[in-house]
Amino acid sequence: MMQHVMNAVAVVRMAMRDPNNNNSIGAEVAFGTVTWFIYAGFSCFLVLFAGIMSGLTLGLMSLGLVELEILQQSGTPDEKKQAAVILPVVQKQHQLLVTLLLCNAAAMEALPLYLDKMFNQYVAVILSVTFVLAFGEVIPQAICTRYGLAVGANFVWLVRVLMVICYPIAYPIGKVIIAVLK
Repeated sequence: MMQHVMNAVAVVRMAMRDPNNNNSIGAEVAFGTVTWFIYAGFSCFLVLFAGIMSGLTLGLMSLGLVELEILQQSGTPDEKKQAAVILPVVQKQHQLLVTLLLCNAAAMEALPLYLDKMFNQYVAVILSVTFVLAFGEVIPQAICTRYGLAVGANFVWLVRVLMVICYPIAYPIGKVIIAVLK
């Protein structure tokens, strides 16, 4: 068992080695330091946040206003509650769309910045693309395609907070979208 741990540490150190400097581990942050683990935790948070935004974009935007009103009137008791919670947010469709896409893009763009400080540039790119594709796009969208109403209702509090934070950018862009689509 100890040999496997030593091999894993050796592999991580080799992956983090700068190809131009054999004495360097990582671009800026050494493996095993508190800073490295903080960056790793923040990177995981960014991947999960991007996944939530991606899933909510698909889940909430696929729910039409008429469909939500029908569910509110004639759905199961759970569907009625979920539709009632989601409807006020989905009524601001374009602002919602801009908010979710802006937050998703910010998380996906910030991820490589942190990974690049932990690993060499090639490993950072490979990890970033892999994590964003698997955990930031495919899995969340698969879940929210099936359970969009339930996921949207559970995360509506987060969406409302983000809509307030992104309001100075999302509201004007949402209004421009409405004007262009008329």
